[in-house]
Amino acid sequence: FIVCNEPISALDVSIQSQIINLLKELQKSHGFTYMFIAHDLNIVKYISDRIAVMYLGNLVEYAEVEELYEHMMHPYTKALISAEPAADPDKAEASQRIVLQGDVPSPINPAPGCPFRSRCQYAKEICGSVKPDLKKINDKHFVACHLFE
Repeated sequence: FIVCNEPISALDVSIQSQIINLLKELQKSHGFTYMFIAHDLNIVKYISDRIAVMYLGNLVEYAEVEELYEHMMHPYTKALISAEPAADPDKAEASQRIVLQGDVPSPINPAPGCPFRSRCQYAKEICGSVKPDLKKINDKHFVACHLFE
């Protein structure tokens, strides 16, 4: 088990690809498991079998890669993935970027309830007082959001 915390963020693109290919090869030849922490969603999607999405240190969605990208559920996951640049100009033009509104809450002194509620367009009254638990949607997908209760 190897923890990779932003392992390629400060590297040139050609070096990034070499490192990622090396990690994939080591994973295949030695059966390594990685916890790959990164902000580059394209790399995360490429190297991962499963993705955990976090907001202010809270797990908000967890799923297998294909499941997450085909059935995004949490509003933060949808906004995060909508901000991902598309290499295909047709896809880029057709995509709808979700721009989050509202204030980012204090990570040092978090308010009760859902940590994403101040930026969520779907926030309900319960979101202000009860932090949602991570709920199993199916065998491949978990989400922490009151929309799915």
